Amino acid sequence: MHVPFLYFTMTVDPEAVYDTFLVNLEKTIPKVDLELALKVFLYERKMRDVYPAVELDIHCKKGTDREKMLNFLRSKYGFMMSLHGNDEILAIGNMNMSILKQISDDPQVEEITGSVTIASY
Repeated sequence: MHVPFLYFTMTVDPEAVYDTFLVNLEKTIPKVDLELALKVFLYERKMRDVYPAVELDIHCKKGTDREKMLNFLRSKYGFMMSLHGNDEILAIGNMNMSILKQISDDPQVEEITGSVTIASY
């Protein structure tokens, strides 16, 4: 019995897909700058065998023991780190979105901004 092949056309607006993605991403990682997150995703997928090189400005809530947080992050991830400004920690290292989310989930973190490049070998 021959069943004819049916073509289904469904109009999808790429702008709407992207907007929905951004809304969902913002809900998932609300403390992370969206441009930073998008670049991490892009470079993670572009170079699958090494994490992107990321420089983070971790903005902490006032009253946070930044020295304690710095030591914890350094021991857990091995990042180069320093205290920065009044309420910030600067972290430099190779990381993926999973690591970025773990850092942002800390209740002492208020916001994460920074820059990303493709990691060098």
